[in-house]
Amino acid sequence: MNKKAALCLFLFCFYAFSQNPASEIKDNSLSMPEKTFEVFWKTFDDNYAFFDLKKIDWKAVYKKYRPKVNSETLNDSLFSVLSQMTAPLYDDHVNIIIPNIRQFTAEKPSPFLKEFPTKASRDSLWTAVNETLYKNGFAELKCAGPEYKGKKLFSYACSDTCGYIRIERCFASSETEDEPEKDAVLAGIVLDSVLQQMSKTKALVLDLRSNIGGNDEFAYAVAGRFAASKIVGHYKQTRITGTRKFTPLEKWYITPLSQTPYTKPLVILTNDQTASAGDVLAMIMTVLPNTVLAGENTLGIYSDMYGFELPNKWLVSLSNQKYFSSKMVCYEGEGTPVNITVRNTRQDIKTMEDPVVLTALKHLNKNKKF
Repeated sequence: MNKKAALCLFLFCFYAFSQNPASEIKDNSLSMPEKTFEVFWKTFDDNYAFFDLKKIDWKAVYKKYRPKVNSETLNDSLFSVLSQMTAPLYDDHVNIIIPNIRQFTAEKPSPFLKEFPTKASRDSLWTAVNETLYKNGFAELKCAGPEYKGKKLFSYACSDTCGYIRIERCFASSETEDEPEKDAVLAGIVLDSVLQQMSKTKALVLDLRSNIGGNDEFAYAVAGRFAASKIVGHYKQTRITGTRKFTPLEKWYITPLSQTPYTKPLVILTNDQTASAGDVLAMIMTVLPNTVLAGENTLGIYSDMYGFELPNKWLVSLSNQKYFSSKMVCYEGEGTPVNITVRNTRQDIKTMEDPVVLTALKHLNKNKKF
């Protein structure tokens, strides 16, 4: 699924149940374009969590762009100004939306999307993945769980010794996505049925490449099926509006959620389109024993989205939270790091062979895991 389409959907769901206040300004004499600019700048100034990390002087940004906006500024020009202001943040959770008309995302450059720029090319890559699995003794892929945009929640297959599960989103159903705890329960029930079919395998490959994200609760529902004991998954804190301070650290635990957790060797596959709750899932899985990450670092956008409305009714989101690994490392912008680096290229479509899956299987064989 196209990443922008996915983000747009999530944003509208987000605004529907979790609208946040925009910052107030005192000057009542401003025209609508000027007021919109001022509110936009100040709400970021009051809430955005990563100006220091991104080395952005937000006050200098104001001085540069404020003269470009006056009472006669047209919507197209204003949209362009706001987009230019935030583009250097390289934060895919920063969005500006003119409802039903236009959207800007401050996208981080993606080597993966450069190699696979169209949906057709990405679909062809998944065909290559499926072919690689089949050629290496895996049965034909099965699918389980609720469907979204034509895709079931889980795709999976087994060989005589190894299991494979693909998860391309971190919510079970569009009907329950805005009820994270309920959604996580549904996901867990489906995953239990999939893992039961893999009880005789000696190792597992969990494919999170191009996971579009969703809910952290979903991530913990997945991780809980692989945990034998309670363990810290991550920490997070939220910027206190209008200050440079953050709330005290909030601690999240991975809790065992299965009577027979899958504790055998696990290789997790990621790329730079493993995003948001997908970032989180990859990060928290690293605390579990016998787990190795292969592929490319995840995208690196962990924060929930702080959504607000501008005076002209445009919708905006920003990142206002810092996430930390169990070892208190913040991977924002960098992404959850892999242990083994291997990339997909357009050549994989020509050869119908996926080097990432092959690397995972080679690692497991080399270490005599099956």
